[in-house]
Amino acid sequence: MDATPLYVLMPTAFAGAFAGITVLMPFISGWTSLAREYRGRLTSVTDSVWMGSGYVSRFGIPVGYGNILNVSIGPEGVQLSLFPLFALGSPRLLIPWSDMGPCESWRILGVMDRFSFRPVRCGVKITLAGSAARLVKEAVANGAIRRALATA
Repeated sequence: MDATPLYVLMPTAFAGAFAGITVLMPFISGWTSLAREYRGRLTSVTDSVWMGSGYVSRFGIPVGYGNILNVSIGPEGVQLSLFPLFALGSPRLLIPWSDMGPCESWRILGVMDRFSFRPVRCGVKITLAGSAARLVKEAVANGAIRRALATA
């Protein structure tokens, strides 16, 4: 028996499974629902966290984006994107400060920061963790939403 077909079949099957899972994740999490309303890019970035973590959940099913979530803030709002290897089917999102629904901030065991919000035009919950949570929490605390609403 010749093993050559296995050398071709195994990498092809792995690549296909990886691409399939990468395309399926945005549908389960709600990223595609967010993209219908909030696809965009910041014109200027004030601060950012690369390779951060967070969860996106629709229908109460959280999908974790551990160490692949890029979060940036600017005058327009919060920009979310994924590390390019995992971004298949997940376009860059820009959630304006004025569209940030109720925000919630908490700490788990006193050390793990979390920041959660729901964009007003979409029923998807976004929960940021660690340094990404601290970045957005500080921007909200410093009045980024109030300034955006005042200039609108």
